[in-house]
Amino acid sequence: MTKKIEDYEWFCPQPFMNLYKNVFGSIKPCCVTKQEAEWRYSSIDEYFSSDRLNNLRQEMLTTPGEEVARTCSVCIEQEKHSSESHRKTYLGYLEYSKPEIKSEIEEYVETEMEEPLIKTMEWLAPSNYCNLKCHMCGSGNSSSIARENQEIGQPNFPILGNKSLYKDDDVAEDDINEFEDKVLDNLVELKLTGGETLAIKYNYDLLETTVNNFNSEEMDLRITTNGTLTPKFNGKDIFDYIPKFRSTLINVSIEGWADRNCYIRYPSKWNDIMNNVRKFAEMDKVKILFVSTVNSLSVGYLWEVAAGCEEFIKEYPDVFYPFATGSLVWGSWEKYTVTAIPLDLRDFYVEKYYDNPNLRYVKDYQKLINFLTDMPFDEKKHKSMMNDVKARDKYRGTCLLDLWPEWKPYYD
Repeated sequence: MTKKIEDYEWFCPQPFMNLYKNVFGSIKPCCVTKQEAEWRYSSIDEYFSSDRLNNLRQEMLTTPGEEVARTCSVCIEQEKHSSESHRKTYLGYLEYSKPEIKSEIEEYVETEMEEPLIKTMEWLAPSNYCNLKCHMCGSGNSSSIARENQEIGQPNFPILGNKSLYKDDDVAEDDINEFEDKVLDNLVELKLTGGETLAIKYNYDLLETTVNNFNSEEMDLRITTNGTLTPKFNGKDIFDYIPKFRSTLINVSIEGWADRNCYIRYPSKWNDIMNNVRKFAEMDKVKILFVSTVNSLSVGYLWEVAAGCEEFIKEYPDVFYPFATGSLVWGSWEKYTVTAIPLDLRDFYVEKYYDNPNLRYVKDYQKLINFLTDMPFDEKKHKSMMNDVKARDKYRGTCLLDLWPEWKPYYD
């Protein structure tokens, strides 16, 4: 009898069915896999035949060990504090949206797995162009924050050298050709992320290839965007491509509601985001999900995002999903982690969630409360974060205390 996915001790479908390729060419199981430099492969075939991937797979199919601990550290940390994680989301996707793929994976893992089974793909095109300078982002994913880093004396991703904008036409063309040869024919979900996804021409080149040469009407399209702009490339914008797919999910990345978002995701214009969100909501076969990271500035006020989303759910009940508290900002090099928040501020934020209950988000709020109460305080991260905040405030002419006055004892 074929073993069910849920019967494995620690199983994630992504190493078995997903292909993730990032801006600088790393190929890895998913977007939150760490150790970027250790996942550098020259081709899709080399990745799928690599010892690293095969060791990870074998641990998931037998006993989780060092490889799972290194690769899956974000989900492991998330699951210490709640029942939610990226891994659980991927499992839920199979259980509730793609049960036929779940069965296919259960059969696949009992074979030698000699041929890749690529059902979903996430591509970060080889350009770090982004029009925003989000506090918790890095130079590898934002040309704007890379340029600001140069101005305020902060280090950038080494591959950038003395440049702020990275783009590579040849790599983009090679990627698309390889996807055309090895991936797109059997794909059920195409995910595009950035940088700012909708402002990178390479994404439209891939969309054009997909709709012209493959059965895109049987594919789901998933786009992550900051929602601030929808430019045209070769006379087409994203609204021209959405109808060509079976369905489209727009993940609108925000870190707070209105002014808080515009501070963290500087220099967002809230009205532009709302206008574009409504344009997406008026299209057929589109679902919209507001998503945030869980970082030191957002975590205390995500209840405001949940409240704001309620209005959209009421207005477009068949379009908007409930707000999702997404990726936990986590890692040794990250500044804007929950561990950077002093304990007295955490008590203040916990009370905010109790004072603003929302039955739709009971589990989400409890997860955030657990992050705030369980995670230890890291003095080094706190100092690093505050130095970064003050440097960017000085350069931008903004002030954290205008919206987060509770940080005053630590800002002066």
